[in-house]
Amino acid sequence: MKFGVIYDLRNPPREDWYQPWPEFYGAAFEHMQEVEGLGYHSISLAEHHGDPDGFNPGLPVTLTAAVHHTNSIRIGTNIIQMPFYHPVMLAEQLAVIDILSGGRLDVGLGQGGQTFDMEFAMFGVNPRLRPSLLEEGIDIMQRCWRDPEPFDFHGKRWDLEGVWLNPKPLQTPLPLWVVAAFSEKAMDRVASRGLDVGAVGGMILNLTPGSEVWQNWLSSWRECCVRNGRDPNYARINTFGTCFVTDDPERAWAKHREGLFHSFNYRRQGIHPYSEVFMDAVPQTPEEMPGWERVFQTSEQAIAELRGTYSEGAPSELHLVATKAGMSFAESAEYLRNFAEQVMPAVQDL
Repeated sequence: MKFGVIYDLRNPPREDWYQPWPEFYGAAFEHMQEVEGLGYHSISLAEHHGDPDGFNPGLPVTLTAAVHHTNSIRIGTNIIQMPFYHPVMLAEQLAVIDILSGGRLDVGLGQGGQTFDMEFAMFGVNPRLRPSLLEEGIDIMQRCWRDPEPFDFHGKRWDLEGVWLNPKPLQTPLPLWVVAAFSEKAMDRVASRGLDVGAVGGMILNLTPGSEVWQNWLSSWRECCVRNGRDPNYARINTFGTCFVTDDPERAWAKHREGLFHSFNYRRQGIHPYSEVFMDAVPQTPEEMPGWERVFQTSEQAIAELRGTYSEGAPSELHLVATKAGMSFAESAEYLRNFAEQVMPAVQDL
């Protein structure tokens, strides 16, 4: 199992947390350079739009900047919300980014979560079309990157003629994975196309989803592979989680509990887009968040959790959330250094 770091580039407007945007982005890209120096395999960037925290709305731009500020670490998307993009234009942009990176790009795609439907309204996209927009987007982009001659595409959502992409990506094929964390239909979408997969994970609060949840997902995924005529182990499996390694978890929690609560429980147009997914009732205090005790862990605790969850099969790559609201990039770098030096060597056999 390899490890990376995922960035949401959220910069909440609260006075004691907010950094002017030029300073914030500058510190973020310096942080990526430090992550590269710590020996992480890759970094990835997420996106949202119209977000009160400024959640990385310019993903192709920040992806390009990340390429410019690093040398050898792999750079990826985690994830691109496919329904918001014209697939040919996105395919062109990603091909150029792969070339500029020297062939370091990994592309992760998804269809967008239901608690973020306000973003669909902002772009004038019907959220009920998200599955077909994702599926046709995948098929069109793969043909853009692969087909040597112009092609036509006539689907439910896109009617295109004379499509041709030049230049092509440096990597052949360009690494592509698609989220299939929560449903059999999503798994079939990925396995039927022979793509790599984005799995259930600890996500925004925990390092892992726990052994039972993980084993259930892995069993369902392997059954899906067989159902679609694939080897159960054909795909690379990507996931992400949250864990800040420190020798004093209680002290770190006391310092960062408000920022973690904001990151999990913030509001957008009357909706709590994260806490409403993971909880039946919106939490009122940080200590009501699920698994809050495991956000900050000692290295021994993190090692035990990774081994306990992934002893019967691990993901190919796990990305750690880079920062939370109110956490400086310098503080994040120290936690990530602890993980790289104390945890990664102890679980390299997973």
